[in-house]
Amino acid sequence: MAKHVLVAGSLHHDLVIKADTFPVADEYIAGYAPRHLPGGKGGNQAVASARSGTQTWLAGRIGDDEAGRVLRDNLVGAGVNISLLQTGAGEATGTSVAIVNGYGDFGAVVIAGANASFEADKISLPPDAGVLLLQNELPEAANLTLAEKAAASGIHVILNGCPFREIAAPLLSRTNTLILTLHEAEAMSGHSLSNTRLTLEAVESLTERVPHVIIFLGGGGMAQGERGGRPEYHPAKERKPVSMHGAMDFFVGAYASQIAGGSDFEAAAHYAQAAATLFMATPVERRDLIRATQIRARLGEDDQ
Repeated sequence: MAKHVLVAGSLHHDLVIKADTFPVADEYIAGYAPRHLPGGKGGNQAVASARSGTQTWLAGRIGDDEAGRVLRDNLVGAGVNISLLQTGAGEATGTSVAIVNGYGDFGAVVIAGANASFEADKISLPPDAGVLLLQNELPEAANLTLAEKAAASGIHVILNGCPFREIAAPLLSRTNTLILTLHEAEAMSGHSLSNTRLTLEAVESLTERVPHVIIFLGGGGMAQGERGGRPEYHPAKERKPVSMHGAMDFFVGAYASQIAGGSDFEAAAHYAQAAATLFMATPVERRDLIRATQIRARLGEDDQ
């Protein structure tokens, strides 16, 4: 029987700007095509899980401002259960500014806002929860509080270790799946992962600390491994993405949906890779139309 996903994480009202290059210190560059989009890793991942047809709850915090109302409406429209969403009186909703360059790469500056006041001790795990999904945009104390509750109930804990910060041993010990970008994997391993061999070695090393590890490599590529098994590398499937902004969150949410549905680690990871590849190849204004049927069709194409 399929279980539910509880995502506990950040909510941001994003300003996304396109530019031909990223600025360097003291440089002014021309930007274009500004867009305000619902974001935050928690919100993005909850929407991605719900888009795959999984019952999904979001525990997070917004302010009582217009940005908060936009984010709330977006979650409801995607079918996410928001009964655990907190609203801080007089608080400003979190925000971020992201720049997307001509190659689809992006960088962002994040302001936590109301996310920093999230009260994890007030969250009760929903009935039929099978997965708890966390990220590093909430305070680690909040993540640990929820991970302890989930571990005590036999719930699979997924930690998306982004943005990078040192992850304390008590939280890692309660994590079943750790998902990182190359940047975070390099920071955790302490050296550059400049080729496939080094990346796979990093995966194998990390599985000594967490049973399942995925390194998302951009463009839809990934390296994955589970404790006691042989790590694998799967190359990027999308050679010219429209934009990689939000792709990792879509990957993570898709993965969580499949674990909740009873898929094993490898099958869930491959589904997530297909989801991220489709997301990056889809124009921004059409990404909210992506559903499990299209992802599975893409998964079939990638397997051919």
